[in-house]
Amino acid sequence: MNNYAVMGALGLLLVLWLTGCAYNHKQFPAIVPSSTAPDDFVIQIDDHGQFWDNSVPNRALERISELSQTSNVIVLLFVHGWHHDAAPDNQNLRDFAASVADTRRRLIDISNPESAVYRQSRKALTGSESLSVVSIYVVSIYVGWRGRSLPGFLDYATFWSRKAAAERVGEGDLREFLSRLNTLYREKRDQRAFGTTDLFMGLTSFGHSFGGQVLFRSVAYEIERELLALHAKTDTSRKLNEITGLIGFGDLVVLINPAFEALQFERIWRLSTSLPFGRQQNPVMLVVSSAGDVPRQVLFPIGRNLDALFLRPDFRPGQRALWTQALGEYEPFRTHSIEIVSDSSQLTPGFDPSLYTSAPCAIENLDLTNLPSIAGVRLTPTENHRSNSPFLIAHASVSVVLDHTTVFEETLRKFLNDYIAITQGKRMLTARSSRECM
Repeated sequence: MNNYAVMGALGLLLVLWLTGCAYNHKQFPAIVPSSTAPDDFVIQIDDHGQFWDNSVPNRALERISELSQTSNVIVLLFVHGWHHDAAPDNQNLRDFAASVADTRRRLIDISNPESAVYRQSRKALTGSESLSVVSIYVVSIYVGWRGRSLPGFLDYATFWSRKAAAERVGEGDLREFLSRLNTLYREKRDQRAFGTTDLFMGLTSFGHSFGGQVLFRSVAYEIERELLALHAKTDTSRKLNEITGLIGFGDLVVLINPAFEALQFERIWRLSTSLPFGRQQNPVMLVVSSAGDVPRQVLFPIGRNLDALFLRPDFRPGQRALWTQALGEYEPFRTHSIEIVSDSSQLTPGFDPSLYTSAPCAIENLDLTNLPSIAGVRLTPTENHRSNSPFLIAHASVSVVLDHTTVFEETLRKFLNDYIAITQGKRMLTARSSRECM
């Protein structure tokens, strides 16, 4: 009986392994829950990194390009993580849709008191807050991939396969799509800089868990290339004391509880910490890790150590810690802590949107790595903090980000909304500025 039981168990494992190769590897109906907006897109990618339907990303780019000709446009892109997919009933898709709807209310709904500061800022930066004169559209893009590859609790056994899949997805068709999206963003940025338009395009991308791995893989190469170009610039002109030239991907890349090893970020960290960024440098990437994220604090190192034991060569001094700890959990890279300090809902205490026109240098010189409270949350610099750095690696208290799966909690969402808003305002001013701000 024992032999039969063992054979039965092995047979069951074999069936699960074989069916797991195909389970959930399919294209879902591209439906955004509770949305009637024509500007919400679900882009789906298979396990090989290819789009299931190339027409969807093409339509998204065409729609953004069309809207940006006559209107202000803000693009919000989200890449989900482990255990999730693009099914219409997926909780991440539902929460993202609700978050986008809330952002639209904040930016557009004149009956919402919270929209006043955004409308006043828009008027100062574009010349009009009136939606009848200059409309503002929020376009959402949900990137779905096969984060869930086995049913129920069995999916917890897919750590290694989903980690590898996330890397493939980040290096596949999505990288090209994001490059085209960023090119469109920079074209609109340059048009504002040269004064051919007052319209703006905003672009913020979010990646959670293994979705952070997907997003990072997609944008890291371009960021590294820019950093290398800045190094070449300083090598040929030793008189440069400050650099403000790192643009990055869109307005800001936000990685929430990213599930990839700190070693992948090491080159960016090394290149950036040896450059003298100036006061007008804008944030490029914000990493937010929860103090209550047990999977990344405990399970991720176990998985990485097992991988290192069987599949990796010996490490040089210092490499093992980088390889086995997730970005955000590796303390030498942490630049900030995040905690609640008040119940304020303002961008910063006493923030006045008229500063965009009355004192633009005050905004351009604002060090966004060292601000007072934003939406009741404070970024507190650590000993690794460097002023005006384009990269913020923040460790958040559980009151801000409860645990690993918390992505759309109200406190975090309000903080990100306001931080991104002031980042976009600074970017718009610095891109167009002909001033010498001292």
